[in-house]
Amino acid sequence: MISQVLILRELMVLAQGQELKLALGLWAWLLWAGLGSLAGGRRHWPEAPGAGLGRLGGLLALLGLMLPVTILAARSLPSLASLPLGQSLPLSTTFLLFVLLLAPVGLVSGYFFPGAVQVLAAGSPQRAAGRAYYLETLGAAGGVLLLQLFLVGRFANLSLGLALGLGLALAPWLLARPRSLAAQVALGLNLLVLAAAVLFAPRLEVASRSWEWPGRQVIATADSPYALLSAHREAEQISFYANNLWQFTYPDPLTAEHQVQLGLLEHPQPRRVLLLGGGVAGLGAEILKTRTVTSLTYVELDPHLVRLAQGLLPAAADLSQDPRVRIIYQDARRFLETTGQRYDVILLALPEPKNAQLNRFYTREFYRLVAGKLLPGGIFSFGLTGAETSLSPLRAAYLAMAYHTLGQVFPEVAAFPGGQVRFFASTGGGVLVSDPEVLVQRLKERQLALQYVREYYLLQDLSPWRRQYLDQVLRQPAPAVNTDLNPGCYFFDLVLSTVQEGLGVKEALLAMQKLPPAVPWAALALATGLAGVALRRRPGPSCLYQVGVMGVGTMAMEILGLVLYQIRLGSLYQQLGLLIAAFMAGMAAGSAAVSHWANGPRGGPRLLAGLQGGLAALAAAIALWLHGGWSGGAPGPEFWTLAGYVLMLAAAGFGGGGIFAASALIWHETGPAARVQGGRLYAADLLGATLGTLGVSLLVLPVWGVAAALWMVAFLHAGAGLMALLSPKS
Repeated sequence: MISQVLILRELMVLAQGQELKLALGLWAWLLWAGLGSLAGGRRHWPEAPGAGLGRLGGLLALLGLMLPVTILAARSLPSLASLPLGQSLPLSTTFLLFVLLLAPVGLVSGYFFPGAVQVLAAGSPQRAAGRAYYLETLGAAGGVLLLQLFLVGRFANLSLGLALGLGLALAPWLLARPRSLAAQVALGLNLLVLAAAVLFAPRLEVASRSWEWPGRQVIATADSPYALLSAHREAEQISFYANNLWQFTYPDPLTAEHQVQLGLLEHPQPRRVLLLGGGVAGLGAEILKTRTVTSLTYVELDPHLVRLAQGLLPAAADLSQDPRVRIIYQDARRFLETTGQRYDVILLALPEPKNAQLNRFYTREFYRLVAGKLLPGGIFSFGLTGAETSLSPLRAAYLAMAYHTLGQVFPEVAAFPGGQVRFFASTGGGVLVSDPEVLVQRLKERQLALQYVREYYLLQDLSPWRRQYLDQVLRQPAPAVNTDLNPGCYFFDLVLSTVQEGLGVKEALLAMQKLPPAVPWAALALATGLAGVALRRRPGPSCLYQVGVMGVGTMAMEILGLVLYQIRLGSLYQQLGLLIAAFMAGMAAGSAAVSHWANGPRGGPRLLAGLQGGLAALAAAIALWLHGGWSGGAPGPEFWTLAGYVLMLAAAGFGGGGIFAASALIWHETGPAARVQGGRLYAADLLGATLGTLGVSLLVLPVWGVAAALWMVAFLHAGAGLMALLSPKS
């Protein structure tokens, strides 16, 4: 599991931090692991004492070598494949690269599980699959927790991969010493190569980072818990990237002036200003040009970004020395929930809602938090990508949704046209100014010597015909508003990205959004019914179906639980290891409990039905909670909120692990040998998890929302439980 996390961190860099593309990487990993498990289940492992352990040790040594090789290969792809630097990769290119990159390590890791089942079957054939699953998930829980709490952010990703690889290379010598001379030589060379690589890890780190930016001058990097940060010098400018995606360039007076000065000009005399993100990009210094500003609170999530910028940009270093400035390292939404301060102007300078994490800053719930922190006559402002001339229908609908969402919270909303459409909102009436003459007069009164926000450009950009066109676009009926639980902006950004990348899925996504609610439910019911009829008297395929549904449902609940935690507390990256470890520990406990307890009449289809029903009840209970009592805020101490999500994920994992072990017990009593069932059941689990990952991340969540996804999961588990009750043995 540590290997998976380290490789996924590299894939996140290739995917520019986009959840959609990262889901493709996770899907490719699970797919290859499932195929490897199928292949391993068909292979007969040696029964001689120690021979099976020796083969497992050899596989671990091979994984130890593949881990750093895969990390280095991922970093070399921009050079080898001539990928566009600092730009979003097309989905088709991302899919092909991830499938090829993850094939070796995925196949070997999947091949390992059925081998472990056969080794354990020598002592207890009936419990072998469940026990192997228990040990695997327990090790995964401990490994992820160790990585997240003590290693990530303290050591470079490649160094961690090399150290883990060296530890895995020692496995053959600890489990069962290689018998043949050829095996001893091969495993010894593997150990020496990894030991040498560990010694030269710092040089490898620098060299491999340069492979990611061929032809560019990389002057600094920082591997923070949130992203891989890098700074590049281009002539007189320095550009900053997070996960290889452009963040900002300094100096860039055009962007800084538009992001700051238009919002400040909307207020007659701004004194207290709150800046959410972007301070080190020059926005902080731009705000301080207005002499009436007496207090600037700058909120930034990642202190590594600030430190990196302060070491390279004099303006960023000077910002922390100004007595008017207070820098707070915290999630912007969490800060608004907990602060008692109120402000004249609040400027949002975070990236657009390209994923579920960022969407939470553009929802009705977030705007309510902002409205509560504005002083009377206060101004809130942010920007979204627009166009200098006409807007496409999709872009127009995207902007209209943002406009209507603001309108549900603020009584007064306005927008200025341009390549970046600037939105303004106020809690009072008659506050916002659209007349460029008034803005020009305020500009003169403040004696601001600006390059781009000046009289000529204001009169041109805010000409009557341009404002009228934008007003017509924004006032069109919006299909919905953007909320925490129904991320409409996420959906539109997903559709727009497919258009830009030339994919033919735009029409399919829009058609799915327009489907009557009964259609997806009818399709789900039909598929479940047909599976029940086809598998009722086929114990082996029925067990595979039960495990497959478990993989879909538990992975979906894990993803949705992480999304809900991110919306509520905004510190998902800090607690990701703990949350995943809770889920994996729950799976280990469920598998161990059923393997040791469910013998004879206590096991069988009724236990399986109870476990599926328990997961259905859990998903339904969360959905009911969202319908009845959800709030985007985090009431009470953060510890108890975290504890609640840990228990929820642990409960989902417990049910999933129990279903795997119960299915393995039932199949062992009725059919194939342990060596076949272990590989196939594990493959069904992984392939089901791939459907849960892609289905939730790319379809159900953006199209129908969180609550609908939970109800669908509840329906799937309830249907599988009913199938188990109606089986002949129940």
